[in-house]
Amino acid sequence: MLNLNEKKRQILDAALQLFVENGFHGTSTAEIAKTAGVATGTLFHHFKTKQELINSLYLNTKEKMLLAVNEDYNAKKPFKINIKTLWLKFSYFAIENSDMFQFILIFHSSPYITSLTKEQIETRFDDLIKFYKKGMECSEIKMVNDEMMLDYFWGTIFSTVNHFNKHPERLNEKNINFAFELFWDGISK
Repeated sequence: MLNLNEKKRQILDAALQLFVENGFHGTSTAEIAKTAGVATGTLFHHFKTKQELINSLYLNTKEKMLLAVNEDYNAKKPFKINIKTLWLKFSYFAIENSDMFQFILIFHSSPYITSLTKEQIETRFDDLIKFYKKGMECSEIKMVNDEMMLDYFWGTIFSTVNHFNKHPERLNEKNINFAFELFWDGISK
């Protein structure tokens, strides 16, 4: 018999798959419960509303991504090497976990994701902003406001992931390093 944490995990996994395939409106809680192999009542035991489930899934997927790419800045290495390591980790995470990445992208601007949920997770990205500020301080990258830099960072990762999802035969070290160089050329002075 599954314990409560395993059931909750199954519900989140089923919701992720169905939300990416069908969207929020196209996915019922009954369908999520059925796909997860649990009773609908069990779903509502863990998540009081569909919106609570969506917000929990959003936090969970972003947390997993942050854990996977956690990289401390190494002051002994050049800034470009540090930013490349981080950019590649995010890109590989997105390629290897395409459902999670698609969910994050699709629903980042959704009204279902509450502002409180966004604030909770976005503060975790403060380190990324500090990271960029180090590059600006040492005059290696262009002076840009935080939001634009983060949007550009995510935009290039999205484009890179999208390209390799369309053309998986092109995914190799040479091509992904080339994609990073395109990003670097856009931010470097």
